[in-house]
Amino acid sequence: MPKDKSANRIFVGYPWKTYRAHWEKVLLDVHKRSPLHFMAVGREPGQPAAQLVTHILQSIDRSTVAFFDASAGNPNVALEYGYARATLEDGSIYLFIDENATAASGPGSPIISDLAGAIANRYALNDSRLKDTVRVIANQHPYHKRFERFCRQRKYKGGTRQFLVRLIRQLDGKDSMLRRELIDTVMHESKKSEAYIAKYIKELHEAGLITISRGNEFSSRIQISG
Repeated sequence: MPKDKSANRIFVGYPWKTYRAHWEKVLLDVHKRSPLHFMAVGREPGQPAAQLVTHILQSIDRSTVAFFDASAGNPNVALEYGYARATLEDGSIYLFIDENATAASGPGSPIISDLAGAIANRYALNDSRLKDTVRVIANQHPYHKRFERFCRQRKYKGGTRQFLVRLIRQLDGKDSMLRRELIDTVMHESKKSEAYIAKYIKELHEAGLITISRGNEFSSRIQISG
């Protein structure tokens, strides 16, 4: 895995205006149970288009897996999909299509030729196929499987497992985070003691799920391990 990839990140590209709410609902459910970080990038108010494109391409570069919703032949998703095809490993790109959507050029027509021969996971907004497929892929992701093995070995279930997911969630979208900042943030949100949080940070580090750099409590940093 390239050094600059985030081992738990999955990039998600979809038509922002029409499918954002549906995808966010599906991913929120997985985010609660899994240490994977599903990253979708949209345009912020006042953000230049070139800056947005750069951010999207860099996010794809740093992802291990990518999801693309090509419903209605969205040109932005097609661009992102084409870039991912050229940069990510085979088998790490998943295409989704709302079977009831109508593309501008006709029902079911792809926006670019690359999509014509691609195998797509079809779904409808009123069924569970999208959620079910995302769950299956998430459960097979290497980082998720490493996390599950870690929890099984220590018999961490229920509240403890949920706490570990929330702890790792603090690193979403970040290259790294100061250890001190991470502890303070989790202390504030969870009302757990510093000793309690430090114990699990150490265990996650020893298991290779996160990496703690050398340094004192105000200079050492934490990041997702590859």
